[in-house]
Amino acid sequence: MQYVVWNYKHNILDNIHWRSQYDICQPCHINYDAVGFYETLRDDAKYILEKIAAGENAYFFPRSVDTLQRSSDEYLTMFDNVPLGDIESLLDMYKRDYEVFGYRIPERIRRRLYNSNTSKA
Repeated sequence: MQYVVWNYKHNILDNIHWRSQYDICQPCHINYDAVGFYETLRDDAKYILEKIAAGENAYFFPRSVDTLQRSSDEYLTMFDNVPLGDIESLLDMYKRDYEVFGYRIPERIRRRLYNSNTSKA
């Protein structure tokens, strides 16, 4: 994470894996027919397969919803020990992704940021 934040702060984030989806997909310049989300992957895949008339034999096997939720919870606990400055940099880095794709900052992280700001006051 420190690598990504350091590169972002020095404006040399050239690795596509860490760039924002907004920059990669350019939604304001490309007229997409559909936008899918990891959180709704099963429904989104079903929709796309139906739209392209893939037929009855076409299927998609994402992980189970329970696995997705568990990994999301585990992922958020990792942020408990990340310095707040790095979290703020990441939020700034992916700000347009949150705005354009309708994501919200997870409650656990918002509380941590809020508690930090109120303790400074």
